[in-house]
Parts: sequence; C-alpha cells; structure tokens
Amino acid sequence: MTFLTDLQNRLPDLPQQERKIALFILQDPQFIQSANINQLASTIKVSNATITRFARRVNCSSFTDLKVKLAAAAASSQVNTITNQDNSKTTAHQVYDFYNRVLSETQNKLDIKQLKKIIQLIKSAKRVYFYGIGSSGYTSLEATQRLLRMGIPAFAETESNNMFMTSSIISKDDLIIAISSTGSTDSLVRAIELAKKNKATVVALTSYDNSPLAQLADIVVGVQDTNYINDARFINSQFSIMYVIDVITTLLLKNNKYHDRMTRTITSVLNEKYDAYNK
Repeated sequence: MTFLTDLQNRLPDLPQQERKIALFILQDPQFIQSANINQLASTIKVSNATITRFARRVNCSSFTDLKVKLAAAAASSQVNTITNQDNSKTTAHQVYDFYNRVLSETQNKLDIKQLKKIIQLIKSAKRVYFYGIGSSGYTSLEATQRLLRMGIPAFAETESNNMFMTSSIISKDDLIIAISSTGSTDSLVRAIELAKKNKATVVALTSYDNSPLAQLADIVVGVQDTNYINDARFINSQFSIMYVIDVITTLLLKNNKYHDRMTRTITSVLNEKYDAYNK
C-alpha cells in the first residue's frame, strides 16, 4: 500500500482540520514537496501545530518526514499529478493524465489472486446480485449486462427497497457484489447486514478498506477514489470501479463456455437489429 493510498483510507476518520490537509495532499502532492510548513499552513488556512499533529497521526515523525514519504510515493508511482496551476497542458492532456493516475493507483491496489477468488465465487453462485445506489446503480446495471451476456444469472438491485426484499430471501448459494465508492451508503450497508444474516457471500468494490461496507464483506476490492485526486472532479467516481469490473469480466471470458455464450448473445442481438432494419 502506498503512502497516498493509506492516507485516503484514513480520510473519513480524521478530525475536520486535519482532513483539510489530507484532501490538499491527495489533490496536489507536488505542492507539499516544494513547500515549507508556513506556506502550507497559509495555503490551507490551518495552524502549523495542526500540520504537525497531522504528520504524527499518519505515522510521520515530522513535517519533513511527511515530505520525504510523499516524494517516495511519487517516485514509486511515476505518475504526473495534475494541478490547478498547470496551464501548459491542453484540457485533453489533463484528462488523459487524470485517467492514467486513477488507473495506476487502482492497479496498485489490485491483487490478482483475490480477483481469481471472485471469479470462482461467480462461477459457483446460484445467482449474482449487484447492489448499487445512484451512480453506483448505473455501474451495477452495466456489470449485470456483462454477466447476462455470458449466461450467468445476474440481477441489478439499484433501489433500497428492492435491496431489502432481495436480502430478506437471499441464500448462502448467492453472491452479492456491492458497489459503493465511500462504502458508507446507509441503505446499502443495512441491506448487506441483512444479507449476511442469511449467509450470502459479499464482495465489496469500494475506495475505503475500513468503511462500514468493507467491514461486512467477505472480500474487499479497493479502488482509487477519484474525488480526491483533483478538485475539479471531472471524472466520474465510477471510473476506477468500472476498471475493476472490466478486469473481472475479461478474466471470466477466458473460460471458453462464457466466451462462446457471449459470442452467441452478441450475434443474436446483431441479427435482430439487422432483421428489424430490413423490414
């Protein structure tokens, strides 16, 4: 786990003033590396003492040690950070670099052995349910379509009442893949609590390993939270989660049975469109 990833995981539990420091670091780590403690305090509008307390809370002996760890994290990831002061790049380049950083940070978190376990759970499940609310609901719908095209019984639950109904009748043979960037969506968490009482297996796709959702899940797949990379927030929060779903479904397609089913379903849809066009 990189220093920035650990910092993101700590974010929900930090005091308000220290959270401001963490957010600033996640959005612009390069600034911290070149600034002194007075400059940082003035920019964020916190006291020097708050910065010192923050450094110790994130296991740094001093502000200088914090800068050293940030420099090491930047060197290991080899990612170009986009800042608000960068006017030399076109917007297209900024978005491209942003995507690269999100993918890089998410890929650093992925464990291929863990993903293969999820593949086995999907294969052996009687039914696969994707839970997600809001933008996570759209991701759930897309993921469900991927599995259906491979002939895997899959269902998307994107509304809280439906989640509770499903969780009340779910069984130990079913798999839930719960999607929540924060891992703290109250209705989703309560639905998962109910599903766990009925012995369902739960996989969580979330940005926070210590979130309420993650605490309930049997397997947690961590992704980069795009909201804290750049203050412009022009990338959908689901981007990193969709990357993980792309990896999972690509791994599934390595199975000849699923690959053949996918080919048949796509061909069937294309034929239907062609027939309708020629009527």
